[in-house]
Amino acid sequence: MGSNWTSLPGQPTLVAVAETVDRDGFATAVAPTFAAVRVRPLTDGTFRSSMSSAVAGDVRVSVLSGSPCVVTRDAPLIQRTDPALLTVSMQRIGRAAIAQDGRRCLAGPGDLVNYVTSRPYEVTFWEPYEAILVSVPLAALGSHADTLGARTAIAVGTDRGPRDVVGTLFVALASKITDCTAGDTSSSKEYLADAVVSLVLAELVDIAPQDAGDDLADRVLAHCLSHLPDPTLTVESVARALGVSVRYLHKVLAPTGITLSAWIRRQRLERIGRDLADESLRGRTVGAVAARWGLPDTGHLSRALKAEFGMTASEIRRSGRWERGGPRPLPDAPRLATG
Repeated sequence: MGSNWTSLPGQPTLVAVAETVDRDGFATAVAPTFAAVRVRPLTDGTFRSSMSSAVAGDVRVSVLSGSPCVVTRDAPLIQRTDPALLTVSMQRIGRAAIAQDGRRCLAGPGDLVNYVTSRPYEVTFWEPYEAILVSVPLAALGSHADTLGARTAIAVGTDRGPRDVVGTLFVALASKITDCTAGDTSSSKEYLADAVVSLVLAELVDIAPQDAGDDLADRVLAHCLSHLPDPTLTVESVARALGVSVRYLHKVLAPTGITLSAWIRRQRLERIGRDLADESLRGRTVGAVAARWGLPDTGHLSRALKAEFGMTASEIRRSGRWERGGPRPLPDAPRLATG
């Protein structure tokens, strides 16, 4: 296993691309862009990750994608000489839990979350993911540095209202990373950096502090995702862990349309299906894969997978292909020529 880190031709400083199948290689690759981190894969199969990154003035734009993992920046890794950056992350694919300053939120596709690199944080990518990250030195935020720095680990949606402009900008920035050139000395990048900083300030500085960590629905789902391998995970156990009644738990989740027991079941089946399609796990029995995700009884597993995703366990394993939300269908059998 190894990693590959390259600068694009003619762009030795502004644009870099990394692809790795090694968690230490991934941690090494992201350190110059963000800060030193630890990476722990969440799957037993092949670990994959990639990053592309570019700089415009004080702003760095990056796109990260890869396998489920936990990215941690703990106190022993933080040095006084490390730059203090505000990183605004927007999920494009998959969900992530972000924890900092005693708060924890769950971010889905389209959500923005802040965290600061000069303090410990942890980002858990529960499933294959892609995220766009914009990092700005706290010093560039002027008098707003303390305000934004105090609003870490709060998920903000971009699906409605003025913040959809931020989401659109993030996507546009990500699509233009490889168009940056080191030889371009125009002031356009400086203006772009100023615009990004201004937009971040305008749309994120007014997040209410009381929103931080108060979303019980997010905490419920984050707890479930972190305990999926536990076969004793139930609605009752979640309620006990969070100190609420089962009735109140259902009331909190009602606006989301989620039935928790069914949601837990689907999350487990998705991960079982993904692992069954992973060639590096072909040596594991279906039972072992299912037990890894909290379903030790495989008597009805194939039937459940068929009902949920349209393919049995053997069909998923034979196809060897999986996308979030279900497997890709098997290709049609070739037709014999006649006549």
